Amino acid sequence: MSITQAAQEIETVEPQTLVAPEEDVQLASKAAPVDEEIPAPAPEPELASFSNEIQTSLKLPGLDVNTSASTNFAVDPPVELISPVKQWRPEWVQYDEYYRPIIMNPYRDPVRIVYMYEMTPRIMVVPPLGRMVFEAAQYAAYSFTAALLSPVIAAANVAQAVSNIAVGSFFGGGYYPGVGMAPPPPPPPVMRYDNVPVFVNYSNARYEPFRVNRIVDVGDDAQFGERKVLLDGVTPAWGVWNESPSGERQFEVHRTQQFPGLEAPAEGPLPGDYRLRLASDDTSTGGLSGRDIFLMVSAGVIGTLGFGAIGLAFFLGRRRNQGI
Repeated sequence: MSITQAAQEIETVEPQTLVAPEEDVQLASKAAPVDEEIPAPAPEPELASFSNEIQTSLKLPGLDVNTSASTNFAVDPPVELISPVKQWRPEWVQYDEYYRPIIMNPYRDPVRIVYMYEMTPRIMVVPPLGRMVFEAAQYAAYSFTAALLSPVIAAANVAQAVSNIAVGSFFGGGYYPGVGMAPPPPPPPVMRYDNVPVFVNYSNARYEPFRVNRIVDVGDDAQFGERKVLLDGVTPAWGVWNESPSGERQFEVHRTQQFPGLEAPAEGPLPGDYRLRLASDDTSTGGLSGRDIFLMVSAGVIGTLGFGAIGLAFFLGRRRNQGI
C-alpha cells in the first residue's frame, strides 16, 4: 500500500451535534442579548443538582462533582467507545463588539451552562429562544457542558430533568471597558488545521485513526499539561502533535472531557460521538455488548465488580472476552 493510499483510507468522521428547528434558530439569533457579566462561583448544592440532572438523563450511577476526579478505564478495552454526549453547534456561540462570548439558545426551554473560569465552576441559564452575553476577560479556550432542561413541572428547588447534553467551547479575552472607553484589543489568533488525522492512544488501548474536518490548536495547557486542541472547533482533547505513518501532521489524543466544569480531563469517549474502534486484529464480537453493560450498570447488577461506575457506563461499545 502506498503512502497516498494509506492517507486516503483514514475515514473522516462527522461529530454528532444538537439540532433545532431553523425557525427557532432564526428567532434566537435576533434576540437581544441578556448581559450576565461574570457568573458568581457556583455553590456546591447547585453543582450537585446539575450533576444529578445529567446522571438521571444518561442513567449514570454516581457522577462525582470533583475537578480532580478521573474516570477509571483500567479494564479490558472495549472494541468501540461511544459517547452519549453531543456537540454544541459552533455557530450557536457568537461574540459581540467587545469580543465577549454570546451563547445562543435556539430551544423553547432553558439551557443550563457550566464552565470553569479562574479555577472555579460557574453556572448560568440561557433563556428560551434567547442569547446571553458574558465576560471572560482572561484569554483562553473554555469548554462547557450544556444541558437542555425540560419544562418545569415541579417546585423551583427540585432538580429538573434534561433532554439533551452537549459539550461546547468559547474563547475568552473580551470585556466591557466602560462608557466612552476604547474596546479591548482583539484576542490573539489561533492555529487551525484542516482535514487532520486523529489517533487516540490511551493507557490501556489504542484506537484506529480517523479524520476530523478541522482542529483548532489553543496551545499548551499550563494547568493540565500537554497540548489542548478542539476537535472540529468544539470537543476538547489533550495530547501531542506527531506524524502519521503517511507523513501527515496528526494529533495524538491522550485525554478528553465528558463534562467540562464538572470533571477534569481524563481518558474516555470523545463528546460528539466520534466512535473509537480498537486498533487490533482481534475484533471478536464475543462477550457482552456495551448496551448490555450499560443496562446492567444502570440496574446496579455489577456494582460489586470494583470498576469505576461512570467508566463502565461510558463503555457503550462491544467489549472483548469479558468473562462476566
